[in-house]
Amino acid sequence: MDHLIKDLTLLLVVSLPINILFHKVKLPSLMGFLIAGVIIGPNSLGWIGDPESVRRLAEIGVILLLFVVGLEFSLARMVKSLALVAGMGSLQVGGSILLGFLVLLGAGLPVHQSLLIGLLVALSSTTIVLKMITDRAELDTSHGKSCIGTLLFQDLCVVPMMLVVPLLADTASLSALDFLVALGKSLAAVALIFSASRLLVPRALRMIAKNGSKEHMTLFVILIILGTGWVSEVAGLSLAMGAFIAGLIISESEFNHQIILDILPLKDYFGSIFFISVGMLLQVDEFFQWAPLYLGWTAALIALKALVAFIASWLMKNPPRISFIVGLRLAQVGEFSLLLASLAVEQSLLSEGQYQSFLIVSILSMLAAPLLIQGSSGFSLWLHALFGKSAGEEKPEPAREDRKPLSGHVIIAGYGLVGRNLSRVLLETQTPFVVVDMDGERIKQALSQSMEALYGDSTHRDTLSRAGVKQARMIVFSISDYFAMVQGVRLARRLNPEIYILVRTRLASQVDELRAAGADQVIPEEFETSVEIFSRVLREFRIPNNIIEQQVELIRLEGYSMFRGLSLNVESLKKFSTYLTVSLTESFVVLEDSWVADKTMGDLNLAEVTGAQLIAVMRGKEMHPHPSRDFRFRVGDLLILFGAHASLPPCLRLLQTGSP
Repeated sequence: MDHLIKDLTLLLVVSLPINILFHKVKLPSLMGFLIAGVIIGPNSLGWIGDPESVRRLAEIGVILLLFVVGLEFSLARMVKSLALVAGMGSLQVGGSILLGFLVLLGAGLPVHQSLLIGLLVALSSTTIVLKMITDRAELDTSHGKSCIGTLLFQDLCVVPMMLVVPLLADTASLSALDFLVALGKSLAAVALIFSASRLLVPRALRMIAKNGSKEHMTLFVILIILGTGWVSEVAGLSLAMGAFIAGLIISESEFNHQIILDILPLKDYFGSIFFISVGMLLQVDEFFQWAPLYLGWTAALIALKALVAFIASWLMKNPPRISFIVGLRLAQVGEFSLLLASLAVEQSLLSEGQYQSFLIVSILSMLAAPLLIQGSSGFSLWLHALFGKSAGEEKPEPAREDRKPLSGHVIIAGYGLVGRNLSRVLLETQTPFVVVDMDGERIKQALSQSMEALYGDSTHRDTLSRAGVKQARMIVFSISDYFAMVQGVRLARRLNPEIYILVRTRLASQVDELRAAGADQVIPEEFETSVEIFSRVLREFRIPNNIIEQQVELIRLEGYSMFRGLSLNVESLKKFSTYLTVSLTESFVVLEDSWVADKTMGDLNLAEVTGAQLIAVMRGKEMHPHPSRDFRFRVGDLLILFGAHASLPPCLRLLQTGSP
């Protein structure tokens, strides 16, 4: 017991600084835990030298980790998500299992081991991929959605895989029918344990919540974990499976939110125990003795997994460039593969040597994953520039007999929410524009609304040329793939040095790089939200609109430096001071409900009442400068006003309501 407490304490001491360090460098802490485990394990520094203690820690980590996973699952969400992601997910998982099985069977491994390793390599790392996609603000990109959907499907496959692993250990003595019967019994045992617990646990939780305290609730949760694990083991399942069922039961109760708040703060520690213990099990001497061989296996694994994911994405009608990114991002072994491998060792499905080999290759693929993810977008753009046209990336847009060459138009690169809203406004104002997008469904939607639209990649020279970039007046980039957007900005600037480039981006940290790439104006969503908020606050305090607008304009001219933690320079402050003191012009359109409608210039007395002056009236295409006292205003007239900041707001109120 003393050794166990010392080891758990040491793991906490190691995991905390690693979490902080990897958070700073924006890499998944999972990688740091694996590296730390290798360093402090019995095969390196030997801070934890007892292999049996390491295995106990790994088993505790598996149980706690699977309980947390079950706690975060929702059966209703599982069923709904299964329908949404089954397409690509089933292709990727099924293809990986089949390819791995055939390759290993051809290499001489027994059928049951070939199938087992096929199951293990089918899974990718949700922790690594999801964290990096989130940090890079790529959740809404085509490749981001494809990766997340596939990872979710893989997570759903973990439970049946956990049931299959123990059965594979008996395949030597079981026929195919016996195997299916055993699998059915395991599924029935899971269903029985879950149903019985579902009937008893919620009632017990309500009784404890009514009569007990928070501490009693926590004790009961621990009882559920241990009790369900024990019953699962008696039924022929694993402790880890029981822990997952316990988490799943609690996730469906009305008290799940509070329990999650109590348990989830320890999630990272649960995870660190498992991943550090996995790292400690790795034999460093084994790796260095056969390093070229293991590196070759790792490269082959990454290549095969990337190929399967690429094909699965391409079959789901994603463009080749997007499918290439998806393939590279799913090309590592997942954390659940390590968990299943540890279960396989317990069932004697894998020998110690085989487990070590799989462990080394898995950890190497995980360590390579962040580099592959970071480089996938840039590498795909480079390949696309070389082979995109021949690979079928560009599809000709539907023929339009009435299509005319565009000139002085707007190119909308990306037909998402921003692109759709902009296109509606341009269509309403009869401003010529063309939409460019890589999503075929979006292009169909644009064409159905009588818009000019092209299917293609805005990072490709041919696509922008077909969109008339050399004749265009402006191009607006509103795509979620940041790296593709930077490439598109550079290309547009190179093809047309005079074009005005407007970019919508998510993160403020991307402003400088996009400006350096050639963008004239970068609008970060984070800062525009701040601008809208402070504008509304100032309006509530009755600050004149023109003063608010000038301050907003100043902030934008300064590249949002106020929000970026940079001080406004002296020239900017002088400029803002000038804005507040000089006279400005303002316009006012006479509407049917405006007080000034049908009044004469003599009725207003603008200069005497407000201090502002009416310097001209636009009526249709006619200009009436300095109208006389008997000039009568009509609905539709545009009044041009001149005055100081303080005088213009009262003048506008007078024209609208009759009172300043």
